[in-house]
This record gives sequence, structure tokens and C-alpha cells, in this order.
Amino acid sequence: MSRLLGIVLVYALMFLGWTGVGLFMIVAPTRFGNLVHESFGFFPYVKDGDWGKKLILRVVGAGFLAFAMRFACGIAALARS
Repeated sequence: MSRLLGIVLVYALMFLGWTGVGLFMIVAPTRFGNLVHESFGFFPYVKDGDWGKKLILRVVGAGFLAFAMRFACGIAALARS
């Protein structure tokens, strides 16, 4: 029973991670962009008027949410079989 709970916990954490990052990117693209900029330097600094950078971050966030949904559907299909 404990092995099953471990597997479920790992998949739940993966799902929550993808969902959390995706929602953070959609809800607060300026904060997320500046967080990535200050932490890793991967993304340029995002100002309030940078609608293009915010749009890119929101589209990537929507992609993360779509991946999380696909991941959850795949796990549900695997559990049914």
C-alpha cells in the first residue's frame, strides 16, 4: 500500500507543479518574467507596458496548463487499464 501512495504522491506533485507554474504565468506574467530574469537571466525584464512579453508568458502558461490536463488524462487512462 505504501508503494502505491508513493507513486500517487509523485504524480500529484508533478501535476500540481505544472498547474501552479502555468497559473502563475497567466495570472502574474510581470512577476513571473521578472522572477525568471532576476534568478536565471533567461527572460528580459518585464515592465508594466510590455504587452508582448506578457502575451508570450501567458501563452506559455496556457501551454503548461494544457500539458497538465493531458498529463492528468493520461494518468487517468492508465489507472483505468
